[in-house]
Amino acid sequence: MSRNLKTIAIRLTSASALAVTALTTVAISPAGASPLTDGISSTAQAENGNGACAHGGYVGGPNQSSSCRGGTTRTHAWCADFAGWVWARNGVTGLGTLDDRAASFMDYGKKYGTLSNTPHVGDAVVYNYNGSDYADHVAVVTGVSGNTVTITGGNQGGYPGHVSTYSTTKWSVGSSPWGQRISGYISPAGTSTPSYPNPASLPAGTLVKSPSGPDVKVMIAGSGVPVAASDVTPDKYDLSKVVTVDDTAFRALPSAPPAGTVVHDQAGGNARYVMIDDAALLIGAEDWTAAGYNNRADMGVPTAWLKAAAQRTVPTGIVVMDQTGTDPSRYVMVDGAALHISGAEWTEDKYNEQTLMGVPAQWLKAAIAKSPSNDNVLMDQSGTDPSRYAMLNGAAVPISGAEWTANGYDKRTLMGVPGDWLASTVAKKVANGSIVKDVSGADATVYVMAGGVAVPLTYADFTAFGYDKRPLEGAPGTWLKSAAAQAAPVDGTMLLSPDSNTVWQVTGGKKKAMTADQFGAGKLSFDDVVSVPTAFTAKIPTAS
Repeated sequence: MSRNLKTIAIRLTSASALAVTALTTVAISPAGASPLTDGISSTAQAENGNGACAHGGYVGGPNQSSSCRGGTTRTHAWCADFAGWVWARNGVTGLGTLDDRAASFMDYGKKYGTLSNTPHVGDAVVYNYNGSDYADHVAVVTGVSGNTVTITGGNQGGYPGHVSTYSTTKWSVGSSPWGQRISGYISPAGTSTPSYPNPASLPAGTLVKSPSGPDVKVMIAGSGVPVAASDVTPDKYDLSKVVTVDDTAFRALPSAPPAGTVVHDQAGGNARYVMIDDAALLIGAEDWTAAGYNNRADMGVPTAWLKAAAQRTVPTGIVVMDQTGTDPSRYVMVDGAALHISGAEWTEDKYNEQTLMGVPAQWLKAAIAKSPSNDNVLMDQSGTDPSRYAMLNGAAVPISGAEWTANGYDKRTLMGVPGDWLASTVAKKVANGSIVKDVSGADATVYVMAGGVAVPLTYADFTAFGYDKRPLEGAPGTWLKSAAAQAAPVDGTMLLSPDSNTVWQVTGGKKKAMTADQFGAGKLSFDDVVSVPTAFTAKIPTAS
């Protein structure tokens, strides 16, 4: 500590001046441990290295003001705020006597008769008290052992100050271990169990925190949405108004607003989202009025949290529908994809017994166009089809009984899906250009998919065609053998071989040369052409 450790910016004047009784040096023995003193010591020392804006600012008694403004700037010399905060975290009574002055701790000691020359763990220690209304500094005694006293204080070091801990054998009143004269030790008058409000009782938009940790949340429709440090400035959150709430209730708060809540970025912007579980679904402009979202309360939420929520998918198993009612169908969510439920399946597979959630039509259209990822193993929800299928780039391919365990498919999560959707997905061809190989490793050949045919590639082909830059997907070996045995790609498949620049299109099991005017805007795309070895193209007859 040094003489630049000031506690107040404005000195207060008083007509009275009470001199502190001269105290003599005494021998110290370690103070007995207690929940109060141990708690004060651990609370204070846990803050080492923190600045004025830790926890959004230190605030102790009801007459103390926050050490921080706007989450970034200290408001004033804050050692008294820190000491008061440490006491308050441990339920010390009588904190209304304290204010932002270090001298207010001397006022506390005189009022409650706890001022002494003997340091105890948990005491406040005041420096350079003028006998009336001013002192240079106050800190907290966090250890007493033999003839050594350990002291932890806030606003120590150069501007803007930080929390630090020091030990000294020069602890007697009147001594100056760090260039400031010790004026006295003040013990807490007592302790009580702090009573904090239930966060659920507070208005939406209230910032809350637990007395046992630094995390801050904002109340939104009964939930506590986490506030990140990066949110404070752009979202204009005033951390000086954080309300300390019941710890158990704070921890139990849901981290996302209820399903159906409309939210937007607290920092601004026109985008609006609707909450479905913990996912935020973008509301399209055409949905805002048509779906009635404009009639719901529109809540601002922390920027960082909303960015993360907008990336989440609606949980698997949730049943959804178009909120506008334009599309009367029902869909079940599986791995981010919305799978159609037929009328018969709605009741037979008991989808009607699940909660049905309305979602934005624009978002739903995009979800319908998706397929579950390749990690998924599927079965018919009704059990009518006992087979198991692996997803492979938009298609469901069968898994044989032997492969179910031999290839580890039994270790993956098995998801039931609507039978009609499954049948249509089984009928699909694996996307053209997909690079696949036997998942068991029994066949080391790498194949490219072209119109339902698995075309074998040499290593030279694999690299020359650029397929080494694409994901290599494992496929059930039995299905792969069947795909490799197909005679010709399905009609419409476009092929290109390295022997010429001709693009061929398969029609009726034969190939036909295409012309340049067949490609372009609103026409066919070269991106859909599959590069295959010359030998594969050569064996397909040419159409006359």
